[in-house]
Amino acid sequence: MDTIVSVMDIAELPAQEMLSILRQGSILRLPHLEARLRQAEERVAGFETTYQTTLDVVLAQGLPDDADYQFHEDFIEWEYWQEVLHETKTIIENVNLILKKADESSVLH
Repeated sequence: MDTIVSVMDIAELPAQEMLSILRQGSILRLPHLEARLRQAEERVAGFETTYQTTLDVVLAQGLPDDADYQFHEDFIEWEYWQEVLHETKTIIENVNLILKKADESSVLH
């Protein structure tokens, strides 16, 4: 008998149906996530090129005493894109794990 999976206390689905939904959703979502990752990588690289340093160095050393208004604005945006980069990489890794597990499970059934 197929295992029933409770989905966020909203519905109960057979395990194979849940795997199918996760797999299809992952396949559809992955291109968007990859585009978001590329955008974040480009934005972070742009700040690193402009300021010839990494955000980690800026955070460790603090903003320069002579930092102008634009640097402060860029710093805020740089932190944002660095977080988007980290978060999106993590999400992509986990979506790929879902796909791998779903494929492994479908081979077993």
